[in-house]
Amino acid sequence: MPFVAATEAEVLGDLAQLEEFSQGDLPESAPITTFFLGAATAAVRNYCGWHVFPSKAETMVLDGPGGELLELRTKRLQNVKSLTENGVNLTPDVDFEWSPSGLLRKRCWTERFRSIVVEVEHGFTSAPDLLELVYGLATRAASSPSGAVQDTAGPFTVTAAQVAPGVAGGIALMAHEKAVLDPYRLADAP
Repeated sequence: MPFVAATEAEVLGDLAQLEEFSQGDLPESAPITTFFLGAATAAVRNYCGWHVFPSKAETMVLDGPGGELLELRTKRLQNVKSLTENGVNLTPDVDFEWSPSGLLRKRCWTERFRSIVVEVEHGFTSAPDLLELVYGLATRAASSPSGAVQDTAGPFTVTAAQVAPGVAGGIALMAHEKAVLDPYRLADAP
């Protein structure tokens, strides 16, 4: 079965940097490299609950929360390009205010489902700690894609990177990696 690779636009990082990071174990031109980088990216974004990096434009369709605060699925809001509530255009700093943390405040938001459409620019413009973690995850997963914990050939034994005692391969976040990601993680992330 062929590997389904993510597109370069969907992954965190750069294939050439990953090849260098993995000391050639994940060649830039190999489809498996894009596959592992895509899997590592998905693990990080799933844990954090949003795309995190890089900064990008996105349109969000949201349920109205009622009350005065609307929380966007971001921890780094760069700009609110437009916002409509129940089909009515609202103006930043006149009808509502926004915070870089992703909060929008207005006297009272609607309670209707899918009634707010907001176009934003959000995400971190730089996240070297996140990139190093993604490259490490991809490299570790590639070191034992079949899940083998140990290989022996004659007098030589090689032990794979293990994500838990007796478990190797796959993409699993370890406690120290989660600690790196926690500042990027949304409070309600799964």
